[in-house]
Amino acid sequence: MELVAYRCAAWETPFWSDPNPVQGRYNRAGEAPTTYLGLHPLTPWAESLRGGDRRADGDVLELRPPTWAVRVELDPADVVQLGFEDPAPLSAEQLVDDDLTSCQAFAAGLRADPTAPTAIIAPSAALPGTRNLILLGPRVLSPYLVDPVDPVIDVPGTLTAVRGRAALNLRDLVHYRAAGVPHPGLAAWQAGHDFDLSEPVLRPDELAAIAAAGP
Repeated sequence: MELVAYRCAAWETPFWSDPNPVQGRYNRAGEAPTTYLGLHPLTPWAESLRGGDRRADGDVLELRPPTWAVRVELDPADVVQLGFEDPAPLSAEQLVDDDLTSCQAFAAGLRADPTAPTAIIAPSAALPGTRNLILLGPRVLSPYLVDPVDPVIDVPGTLTAVRGRAALNLRDLVHYRAAGVPHPGLAAWQAGHDFDLSEPVLRPDELAAIAAAGP
């Protein structure tokens, strides 16, 4: 299967080929290369806002990472799909909990098994209603319109923007870290309801704020 995925990354490539220096949901600091991609274009922005706890107008507009789109070819047998409805091997709560240790331990177990899947699809803790694609192991960027020589390593991708900005009202949809505040997607599932992302609309006042912020 081929998935189009998105990333905010302020480097010359959206992929990790060296161990990540800081921890993420599915990697410990210094662990093997782990690349986080959003399966919705807004998810990487939401993850960046949540990760930096950016809530004020200035903090949101100050975030200016290069953005990328990539085409990831995966064998379905090489992907672990995690969701609230499937409690094994992680509970619904653990998938979006602020405590990352359970997810990190699960991914470490996959890395330790050479026959295990090397990709995970899981709910986004930052943008309820969307999912992340997590690639375990190194990947190398290749041209977007060129079929990869080795799909396990080579991933077609391209820059989509440099010095772009997130929509100000995206922060209204972000699930920030806050004690006692439930993840809306998880809460809806627990109540037996579907949760649909309400995508932000660009308002005239927001266009004016972006223009006022300058280049």
